[in-house]
Amino acid sequence: MKIIKVLAIDYGEKRVGLAIGDSENKIAMPLKTIKNNGYENTCKEIVDLVKEWEVNRIVIGLPEIHPDQKINKKISHFSKILKKNANVNIIFYNEDYSSNYAQTELTSQMKVGRKKSINKEEIDRIAAAIILQSYFENEIFKNADTRSTSKD
Repeated sequence: MKIIKVLAIDYGEKRVGLAIGDSENKIAMPLKTIKNNGYENTCKEIVDLVKEWEVNRIVIGLPEIHPDQKINKKISHFSKILKKNANVNIIFYNEDYSSNYAQTELTSQMKVGRKKSINKEEIDRIAAAIILQSYFENEIFKNADTRSTSKD
């Protein structure tokens, strides 16, 4: 079975959080946060990472709670440019509250002794990792063997 490397994107108007993982380990790792310098420049930077990490699939977080949000249109437009330039499969995945969850997790760490202060760049890449980990877990459940093991 071929290992699929997956890049997750938490797209924002100012910053883009990125996380990486693969289909074998199914563990998402925050990668980096890049400045959003417009569709073309941001896509170029991501395409370079796709090549460097030999990515086969991209998962882009897309808010579903309010589908008519302005950001959804921007994400859609961004993904079309990225698909054309990266030439890899792109999947949209629900990212509702991923940034809030990332911030909550980091705040919890502060309460138990984390010394490093929280910054928005870290929240963005952790949000991307949350999106990717959720995607991996969803794939595990979809592919799970649901046959009953009890005797009838």
